[in-house]
Amino acid sequence: MSEMTGKLLLFSAEIIVFWAVLFAAQFNLRKKEHRVARTIVFILKLLLIPASALLFVAIECRFSYAHGDIICALYVALIGDCAASIIEYLIRRLGKKTDQDKAACKQKLIAVLSLVFCAAVTIYGALNAWNITMRTHEWTAKGLTQEHTFAFAADLHTGSAQTMDTLREFVDQVNDADPEFVILGGDVVDELTSHDEMLETFEILSKLEAPTYFIYGNHDRQPDADYVGGRTYTDEELVEALKAADITILSDEYIKVKDDIVLLGREDIRRGSDRKDWKDIENPYEGEGALIVADHQPYDKEQLAEIEAPLQLSGHTHAGQMFPLQLVYKLIGIEPFGEFKHPGVTLFVTAGESDWMMPLRTEAHCEWELITIKPE
Repeated sequence: MSEMTGKLLLFSAEIIVFWAVLFAAQFNLRKKEHRVARTIVFILKLLLIPASALLFVAIECRFSYAHGDIICALYVALIGDCAASIIEYLIRRLGKKTDQDKAACKQKLIAVLSLVFCAAVTIYGALNAWNITMRTHEWTAKGLTQEHTFAFAADLHTGSAQTMDTLREFVDQVNDADPEFVILGGDVVDELTSHDEMLETFEILSKLEAPTYFIYGNHDRQPDADYVGGRTYTDEELVEALKAADITILSDEYIKVKDDIVLLGREDIRRGSDRKDWKDIENPYEGEGALIVADHQPYDKEQLAEIEAPLQLSGHTHAGQMFPLQLVYKLIGIEPFGEFKHPGVTLFVTAGESDWMMPLRTEAHCEWELITIKPE
């Protein structure tokens, strides 16, 4: 049995435990005509769905690192239980008054349908996490003398959410697309990646046939490793693996990737004072071509407001990963997925090539981007 299969079996067992607790706790409530109480409980369950998703995806704390699978299991069980509540409501509204035997039959029906919903969410989330798709995009840019096509991928998270076989599939897809160069937009590895998995990750990525450029994400250097027992590799070992794979690291640096394309690779915004203000980074290629900015997190508002570049590429958000976080992010002013216009730049935020921690995605598909830019 593979490690990923074992993880999913344990995850399924945890879902059943949470579902059973939720169903048993509401059994007597469902048998009686307590409309107000049932409504209040239903609203609380609905609120717990995004709350559990946020705790898993967005809140970096010891509990979420150590028990991410449990949080995800609660999330799935809540969705299944809410589906059961909706089914129950429809049965009550459409059916007639029945005796207790028929009411018991309805409870069994609700239980079965609720478990079916839990299974459907789990299967969909897992398949969505493992199915990597290529999305194509076209933009125009000043300063170009000819058309160019390149690949951009972020949030691979190999060794935790993504298997090495899936990573090999990704490399094959990129090579088949034949881009002129590749940008890896951070979080290729994370705190749950072992030393050997990190080495294997970059050995696989060394098979990319186009020149490849790497920027750091918020997880690559394992800043929260204390939550999961400590680091498994050092910064120096990570750099050595990248160099051995012939991958160029950009940390607040400009590089000319084509005669008419300049790439600025940014340090991750979480690094604080180690990240330079973009205005303080010397561009030795000023005016020599179209500028593309690669910045793992799409949160530097000053940069987006003032920088003059046709395109900034970001990741980090996983498009929310778990429903309904994409909507929650938009409500609080975060640009989670897609294309966004700013005064001097178009921001594109990818949904990410993999997931955070668990192979479960109920928002947008896992994807990498094949981008064509043309002269204006």
